[in-house]
Amino acid sequence: MPAGRRFHWAATLRRDMEGASQVDLERSAKDLLESPGGQIMSAMRAHLRSRAILLLFLFVIGFMVAFPFTGELISWLVEDSGYVPSGTEVVVLTPVELLALKLRVSAYVGMTLGLFLLLVDTFHHGLSHPAVKQRVDESGIEMPTLGMGLLVTVSASLLLVFLSQWWTLSVMVPIVLQYLAEDAAASGLDTTWRLSSFIGFILNLCFAGLVAFQTPVVTLLLLRGGAVERTTVSGHRRHIWFAAVVLGALLSPPDPLSMLLVSAPVVILFELAMLVDRVMG
Repeated sequence: MPAGRRFHWAATLRRDMEGASQVDLERSAKDLLESPGGQIMSAMRAHLRSRAILLLFLFVIGFMVAFPFTGELISWLVEDSGYVPSGTEVVVLTPVELLALKLRVSAYVGMTLGLFLLLVDTFHHGLSHPAVKQRVDESGIEMPTLGMGLLVTVSASLLLVFLSQWWTLSVMVPIVLQYLAEDAAASGLDTTWRLSSFIGFILNLCFAGLVAFQTPVVTLLLLRGGAVERTTVSGHRRHIWFAAVVLGALLSPPDPLSMLLVSAPVVILFELAMLVDRVMG
């Protein structure tokens, strides 16, 4: 076969293969969008777009309400809370560090308010979507409905939020900060902490405790809803304990005491949830 004809044949074959691949890709994308999962993703994207202005509005409101009080909060954490160990000094290293920290804390408040609305709105509207109902029915999961069960679940979750912050601010923060200061002093080092790092450390511990203390709610929802069998959970108890330690390491600052104080409540609350599920039958 002449070289020119071979080149033309190869080019034609390549174009045909590319065209076939493009058709297969378009067909796969169409099938994905028409599947229940694709419909759910499309509905979520459209719903988020419709709520974007409201979420931004709540973020701004939370930011503006929180900003005037951030100075007092920072001052209390440094001077009146007793968290700063004896012989330790908290310093500001840049002229705008305090202002940047106040903006950061206010932004956290605004994002928390928007996230709370997003979770409530997603739960309220998401469960009414036909594709979501279909997937829930196929999986055999019993979702909580409006009534006493949902009220108890929300109340327990809020109670655990307050309990987590009490544990964090009353137990974790003083113990961990004292331990870190004594560890530095034992090495012959002067302990001087940067303001933004000090506040950020406390905020990280608060977030870690917040996530860890939701363990019993998640566990009971999975067990009572039928998403997972109790025998399966019991058979993987050691794996769950190991996952709790890994979670504590990921959420807490990089020291063994913080990891222990975060992971231990996860294990205890998980076992408490298993006991409650056994009592409820």
